[in-house]
Amino acid sequence: MSLVERVDEWALLEEVLGSSAERPSRVVVVRGPVATGKSELLNGVAEQAEARGLTVLKATGLRAERRTPMALFGQLLLGADQLEKRESGAAARVERLLDDARFTAMLRDPASEREEHVRAHVMRSLTAALHAMADGRPLAVLIDDVQYADIPSLQCLQHVMRELRAKPVVIVLGLRTGPHAERPMFSAELLRHPRLTQLRLGTLGERATAEMLRDHVDEASARRLAPDVHRISGGNPLLIRALTHDILAHGPSSDTSLPALHTLTVGDAYRQSVLSCLHRGDDAVLAVARGLAILDDTASDTALAGLLELDHETVALSRRALESAGLTQAGTFRHPLARTAVLDDLTREDRLTLHRHAAVLLRRGGAEPPVVARHIVAAGEVTDTESLDTLWETATRARRDEDVSLAIACLQLADQACPRGARRSEILAELARCVWRVRPSTVGPHLAALRAAFDEGWLSEQAVPVLLAGLLWQGRFEEAAEIARKCQGAYEGSSAVAAYLATGAVRTTYPALRDRVGADNWPAPQGPADLTAARGHDPRSRAGAALNTVLTRGVDQHAADLAETVLQGTPLSDATLEALTCSLSTLIYSDRLTRAAHWCDALLREATKLGGPGWQAPLSAIRAKIALRQGNAVDAVRYGTNALSWMTPLGWGVGIGSVLATLVSAHTAMGQYEQAMTYLDHHVPDGLPETRYGLELLHARGQLHAATGRVRPALDDFLTCGELMTRWGIDQPALVPWRSAAAEMHLRTGGEAEADRLVKEQLSKCGSGQSRTRALTLRVLAEVAGLRRHHHALHEAIEELEECEDRLELVRVLGALSRSHHALGELGQARMMARRAWRIARDARAESLCEHLLPYTDGEVSTPDRPARDGESCPSEELTDAERRVASLASFGHSNREIARKLFITVSTVEQHLTRVYRKLNVTRRKDLPHDLLADTAC
Repeated sequence: MSLVERVDEWALLEEVLGSSAERPSRVVVVRGPVATGKSELLNGVAEQAEARGLTVLKATGLRAERRTPMALFGQLLLGADQLEKRESGAAARVERLLDDARFTAMLRDPASEREEHVRAHVMRSLTAALHAMADGRPLAVLIDDVQYADIPSLQCLQHVMRELRAKPVVIVLGLRTGPHAERPMFSAELLRHPRLTQLRLGTLGERATAEMLRDHVDEASARRLAPDVHRISGGNPLLIRALTHDILAHGPSSDTSLPALHTLTVGDAYRQSVLSCLHRGDDAVLAVARGLAILDDTASDTALAGLLELDHETVALSRRALESAGLTQAGTFRHPLARTAVLDDLTREDRLTLHRHAAVLLRRGGAEPPVVARHIVAAGEVTDTESLDTLWETATRARRDEDVSLAIACLQLADQACPRGARRSEILAELARCVWRVRPSTVGPHLAALRAAFDEGWLSEQAVPVLLAGLLWQGRFEEAAEIARKCQGAYEGSSAVAAYLATGAVRTTYPALRDRVGADNWPAPQGPADLTAARGHDPRSRAGAALNTVLTRGVDQHAADLAETVLQGTPLSDATLEALTCSLSTLIYSDRLTRAAHWCDALLREATKLGGPGWQAPLSAIRAKIALRQGNAVDAVRYGTNALSWMTPLGWGVGIGSVLATLVSAHTAMGQYEQAMTYLDHHVPDGLPETRYGLELLHARGQLHAATGRVRPALDDFLTCGELMTRWGIDQPALVPWRSAAAEMHLRTGGEAEADRLVKEQLSKCGSGQSRTRALTLRVLAEVAGLRRHHHALHEAIEELEECEDRLELVRVLGALSRSHHALGELGQARMMARRAWRIARDARAESLCEHLLPYTDGEVSTPDRPARDGESCPSEELTDAERRVASLASFGHSNREIARKLFITVSTVEQHLTRVYRKLNVTRRKDLPHDLLADTAC
């Protein structure tokens, strides 16, 4: 027997047993909460008593026999081994006495201690029979769980204590504490005994918990686990053993860098032990435990009393019993699994009944709607309008607090209970938005419900845009067009639907929709005035106006500023996601890539913190596009693959075209043509070609064809892009520079005149602020007109690229410049441009670009330029070490910001160093810097 923290109690019991032969009777009552070691202590007493030569009679009170007359006393007389050693006549006489007692008790109230359940002469005879079983030796009577003893047995036990008070008898009783655990009159009789000793067993401390753990795990694990095991078990020995079993079942830590330490695991053994403690305890304690599990952190004594129909005193005593047994702390379960175990132990009907009752009680008590709603959702039924209001209010708050799961649960139940009409329309729309955020692939049934409501004529006008947005995203354009046409007659004025169709996001993302809807049903586009007024204060309208301006009229400084204003002042939510993504796209098409990356990274962090693939996927896709336009193909692939992993193709809808386009272009730039081809084979919605995303994918496919030498298919793709963009009214090179791409293909087939026309046309469309688009146009212009004649255009392109940091396009321009120098016989300059291109391409993992663009292979440009001749000064000798490092990085195409990051200095410091470098080397521009300043600079 374990004596952890039980040494004093055991010493007292040993003293009682040791003096039993010389002293009159002793009564010892061992009290304690459930499962704190009372039974183990009594078993130890029995073993010690038998070892000392005492006659031992044992019995255990059982809950099921609490109303069975003489059940406990019968165990003492008929369950003893000594009875078998006596003559059969004595056994028969005991049986007759017990039958007589049972017959009398059956005529009495089994719950009343005041009535005489056993006649006096029968009790005297039973007491004599009990004492006779000692056979002249001291007698030890051990009864566990005496709180479950039937009243007739207790009355006989009282008689034994009185009649054998002077005899060598030791009576040890195990009594569990708790509400209604004791019989008042029997307890009073105990207190009257002159040699009564009471022992109180409590839960174990942390040191004792560690000692119990040491019996099963190593010293280090026991010392490390003891605080958590004690916290979860409350020091209850049964729960400590259960947790030890779970720990051993889990095994030692698999971390090979650490010693073989065990880890804390709370599992099935703990769950079963919690239930064992509760079912062995009082019925009221079990009921209160269930009430705590149902009400959770709202479980006040008043709420529990009302829910369980118990008096306040019983509730208070039961909560105290749970805490003393180590099951709860501060009114809540010590571990979530304990609460789960109690809930699972309830029948489904009992659980639903308790939740229904809890919802009514809490609502009457003025509880907050989310508290009440959780019980309504758990009960699974809405009984009145007030409950429906509670669900709607809770869903609204849950969305605001980013508890989308609760919002969905409330909305689903509200949808089932709400009758057809405007209110249910609002519920359906909100449900579709929430589901799209967390489980985009499952939004189909909710769109079907919205469509059915529309067809039946009770869908409100405000809910129609949600239906249209879902249908358009899934590429179901004919259905969307049909609904848009019907809305003109179904809703007077049709303002909500018209406003949705008029937004720049819809007009530019689904430009082919206008032909399906019809010009008469298609609202007028937003004009220039809308860019400043931005249709009031709605972020979605402002962002749409900015995007529409950039894609229909060209890059506009005010549009880009408006987009950034939306990003600055709009928090991420289901309602604002479209406005934020539109604003990011506006910055991308305006070549404000650094600002776009800054805002997209911030939104991605927020989306990751709040959760929801419906947010993370589109933001990751936009971040991939930004990385690609910055010339970082590696990051573009990383962000793109992450975007695809967040949602299934079904959830992506037509938006998957943008992700696939980025991945195809990025792999093409890195020369990974097979990987690029796999993304072209990806399943896409049928309606994708009618969207802006399909346009991007078509252009990416043309790039892959061009890189693999398939000139005619590439030209067809680029010209198709131009045809669609012209027809849709979004013919801006910032979106897809199809003219310069087609011009390059015309050059390969001898169509110089057409190439010249296309590239000059594109150059005329490049306004101020389009540094990246203008740079690539200038490069192609130089290729078309002959590198000798447009040598200056390439230098201008490099200056433009330094603003937007597109490293891939910079490699292409440097390659063209290297070929230009080579054609002019300037071999040294050609090698320097080639070396610079190789370094940037290698850093971007796009060496394949150089293989096609440069007149020199990597091996030919890797050797340093000629050393200075005698008498010549080396430029690097005139510069400080810091200036050489900055100048060398600048000479190889790194922007000031990149140099600052690489050298861990500020951008201002970089600018100051460059100013001094220009003065010392007598140069005025970045492109004039020599490339041999610092051979060991890590570029």
